[in-house]
Amino acid sequence: MIRIDAGGSMGIDFSYEFYVHRRDADVFLAEVAKLCDPELSRLTTILLPSGTSMTMPGTYGFIGDRAIELEVAAADRMGRSFDLSLSFPVDGPLRDYDDEEPGPRVTVGYIYLSVSDDHTILPDHLRFDFMPATTGQSRLFLMSPSVRETFATLALTTGTTLCLLDTEMASHIVVTALGQRLSTRVPGPLLLWSRQVKAAEAFRELSSLLAGNPVHPPKWIIGPAHPDFPAFVESLADYAKVPPDRWLAP
Repeated sequence: MIRIDAGGSMGIDFSYEFYVHRRDADVFLAEVAKLCDPELSRLTTILLPSGTSMTMPGTYGFIGDRAIELEVAAADRMGRSFDLSLSFPVDGPLRDYDDEEPGPRVTVGYIYLSVSDDHTILPDHLRFDFMPATTGQSRLFLMSPSVRETFATLALTTGTTLCLLDTEMASHIVVTALGQRLSTRVPGPLLLWSRQVKAAEAFRELSSLLAGNPVHPPKWIIGPAHPDFPAFVESLADYAKVPPDRWLAP
């Protein structure tokens, strides 16, 4: 059985953000298509900047069987997205979410994939956002090891420059950056990205840290030793209604 949740009252809107260079957009979307439910009958053709096209299982703006230019979708300010159902290897949280789907994988939908032409952090990059339809799915984005690992692997195998988990708090969780795993294990340690600064400045600090030249004291990239870290953990646990030990460990 495929469980499809089509929105409704949205209390928590967590999302995974992928910053992908334009030249890698076709590779990225091809890997996303591999994660989609193959049984979906409604398809969308995506016309890529390279001049080629690909087929994505799912709809765009809940309309299927049509062609969408990726660059047009990136410039769309109407809030439309690709409406997908993604399949993840089963783990404890996913089995609790859907205990009726047999087999080694659980399909979660809808997950909305939006694309924007975002130069606030990196020039010539597109930002792809995966946002689930419901609060329960958002909690999976935080506490499912399988979901975190799937998105981290997607980032690392497609040349994604930066992958963040937006938890609607003052800081994002940095999942991967510049080809490196950072906050990928669940439960595991977190590295945070403060939203209280221009994004390009935070990226420079993160790049310096990964190059072995950390800023002292750190300003915008927050680890467990940072004075703002405990408050983030407390706020996120209270907001998500998920105990820290489900997603955070030393």
